[in-house]
Amino acid sequence: QIELNDLDGAHSTIKQGLNVDPSNNQLSKQLRIVNGKKKEIAKAIAKKAKSAGNNAAPRSVGNVDSSVSQELMDLQEQYISTNREYNTVTAHITKAQREQRTNELTKSELEKLPQESSSKMYRSIGKMFLLSGREAIMDHLGTAMKDEAKKEVDLKQKLDYLERRIKSQRQNIQELSAVSSRA
Repeated sequence: QIELNDLDGAHSTIKQGLNVDPSNNQLSKQLRIVNGKKKEIAKAIAKKAKSAGNNAAPRSVGNVDSSVSQELMDLQEQYISTNREYNTVTAHITKAQREQRTNELTKSELEKLPQESSSKMYRSIGKMFLLSGREAIMDHLGTAMKDEAKKEVDLKQKLDYLERRIKSQRQNIQELSAVSSRA
């Protein structure tokens, strides 16, 4: 559509693609190209209109500027949302690490007790404590530690993805700001 100079059609197609995958760098780049071509055409029309004395052309230039500012606002909203998600994931990682340390400490303290100890052991289940055997508690702690370790790995992968996405969005915002300031 870009080659056919159907810039409005290309713009709407790219926007639909970005709604499906907002972090697609290639679509973001194509959108900037389409917006740049729209600006070039608007400038050419404005130049022709200025020489002919037509007052209708400046409105189309303002229209292009408003689309760029709208796109910039959309990118900033996405950036803020991604940043919020990044902070949430960071908090979840901290919580998973704290839970894992707590379980490790509990397990190490239980291992210090003699095997044939007659002391009663309770396992926390929500707000309730359940009388359990030593082996059941040790198995539960081992499983909980594995689960927390897996959760931490998954969250770190998500954090890496969000870092890349934030970097990409920051770059897109800077490029779009540079394009709008040149116009």
